[in-house]
Amino acid sequence: MHHRIYEPPTPFLNTAPPDMKVIRIITSDVQNNWIFWILLAGFMLLTMTRFYHEKRLKLLGSSIFKRSASIQLIRESPVHSHRSFFPLLAIYIISSTLFIYESTEVFSPGSSEGLKTLLMFAQFFGIYIAYILIKILAIWLIGITFKNPETAREYIQNILIYNLVLGILLLPLLLLIIYTFHEVFFYIAGAIAAILLGLRFFRGIAIGLSDPKFSLFHLFLYLCTLEILPLAFAAKFLSKYFFS
Repeated sequence: MHHRIYEPPTPFLNTAPPDMKVIRIITSDVQNNWIFWILLAGFMLLTMTRFYHEKRLKLLGSSIFKRSASIQLIRESPVHSHRSFFPLLAIYIISSTLFIYESTEVFSPGSSEGLKTLLMFAQFFGIYIAYILIKILAIWLIGITFKNPETAREYIQNILIYNLVLGILLLPLLLLIIYTFHEVFFYIAGAIAAILLGLRFFRGIAIGLSDPKFSLFHLFLYLCTLEILPLAFAAKFLSKYFFS
């Protein structure tokens, strides 16, 4: 009679195929804890704004589709002088800067880690604020030069409207992008941003055509210089330093 000697079960990893890859999963809340607090601040601002200015938020939403709604909103209170402006502006800057940062992570994973990620975010944050200020200043100066400050004023107000709505829409999508690891949400966010930019471009054309001082050629040149050229420059910069 043959006696079988009992052998304790071997751990799984020791019996795994030799070509099996073991992937160490690091959750994003450990790796990017600072992002959690930034998103939390954004959602807190959005909650307070919705509580105190719900009617204003609905009018902002209508304004991206109807010029008449944007005119009504501006007449009630210019975007920059309303009490909801600064929290919504903070949400927009947080959302857009985080989206730009996450684009580097999607297309160039591992390009930043640790303290470098926070410094990169701060760099994008500063550059984006400077870009917004320079753009608004350029539109204001063009309005004074061509002696149509009212048209320039309406265009600046509409830029702010589209930007604030974009910030609100990007915030929940960023939560899904960062904490679910699904790139599909990143592309959805990119599509929404592209649609809003397109709507803003056509709104600019509508505003310009309503002013007889603008010819269609100069209007198109003006919008391309202020809207398309900066985006092309930003895309080239990001592709050169992060996506290569």
